[in-house]
Amino acid sequence: MTGLLVIASSWIAQTKTAAAADPGDPTTPSASTLWRAGASSTEITPHLGSFLAGYGRNRRSTGELDPLMLRVLTIDDGQKPLVIMTLDNIGLTGPDIRRIQQHIHTVIPEIPADQVMVSSTHTHAGPDVVGLWGESFWSSGRDESYLDTLTETAATQAETAWSARQPVQLRAASREVPMPWVENLSEPKLLDRHLTALQFTDLTGTTIATLTNYACHPTVLDGENTSTSADYVHGFVTTMSSALTGEHLFLQGAIGGWVQPLQGDRSHELAISLGQQLAKGVLDLLENAEHVPAEPIRFASTTLDVPLANWGMRLLAFIGVMQRDITAGAMQVAVARFNLGSVAFVTHPGETSPAYSLQSRKILGGKHAVVMGLTQDAMGYILKPDYFTNTEAYPHADYLTSVSAGPEAGPLLMETIQALKPE
Repeated sequence: MTGLLVIASSWIAQTKTAAAADPGDPTTPSASTLWRAGASSTEITPHLGSFLAGYGRNRRSTGELDPLMLRVLTIDDGQKPLVIMTLDNIGLTGPDIRRIQQHIHTVIPEIPADQVMVSSTHTHAGPDVVGLWGESFWSSGRDESYLDTLTETAATQAETAWSARQPVQLRAASREVPMPWVENLSEPKLLDRHLTALQFTDLTGTTIATLTNYACHPTVLDGENTSTSADYVHGFVTTMSSALTGEHLFLQGAIGGWVQPLQGDRSHELAISLGQQLAKGVLDLLENAEHVPAEPIRFASTTLDVPLANWGMRLLAFIGVMQRDITAGAMQVAVARFNLGSVAFVTHPGETSPAYSLQSRKILGGKHAVVMGLTQDAMGYILKPDYFTNTEAYPHADYLTSVSAGPEAGPLLMETIQALKPE
């Protein structure tokens, strides 16, 4: 029965897409005014024996449950380009992201480095790209050759997607969708349940790419698992791919403080099932998606200096376990805001409390908002200051604050987003 529902939803979504993209429809913009978009993907699974990220140290991969992927969407309006890239890993940090951005700019000079959005899905069954999960506290788990290859691969896929651009139409749908398996373990009543789905189609109605934004840790698989996996994101993407053509990018939301799946038996089968449920929610949402009229892309980015009050993180950066530039006791992180017509985007450089996601939505305004967590950086948890001064009030606060820069990060991020005006 579930399979029939997905097939039916797919048929309805494709039919409505074709109708929405009918070039003869007087409400449809002419091809000359459309955005252009192209998409591409490739596998980025590391070799066996790689350190895995997200739980205890010295956990090495011994197998593969499903492939880790890099997916990319390139968009332009004839003047301003954008790249949106997702990677199945725990979270690339600023220095590695800047290297990817610069390499893409070198390969495709018309794309400014800061207009490349690099977002991690945050699977805990992927490689240690941060350095925290090596053999011991004093040793890094990073594989520099893997990260070198990842940089090259990111540029190659961006170039492939850029070369594949064609005129597209955009459809968008947003609403609160409470997934029964998503919970906040430290603040049960605080969740951002917004599900946003964007569908890019060519002029015949064929899907080129979808973007989905929702918030939940991909941590169905636990620390006993030693096989690489995208966790529920794999089940999500495979279900989307069976229903719609094109690439399907999952953009992680605000998962800090501590948004987790109900984990049940912690099996791969459960992870796949939860991803399928999320995909069904997206397909249902797209049935009533609305056409987004094309407008010039608006974009703005900046950096902010976040005081690093966490002495443990300072030490790990000092001894080279973490790759992090620290100047005058602060680390510099990047933030971007941009608009595709009526759809507003903002990046969060880590795992933000849902409180900051909800606040960001108010700042962005409009009907459709995408809050991209773990994008442009993965600086750890970005928590409400109360977590640091009233620790006993929040379950797991001791752990969460131990992997956070400090209490100033959240308020500074909100001030920065408020001041940033896309043009």
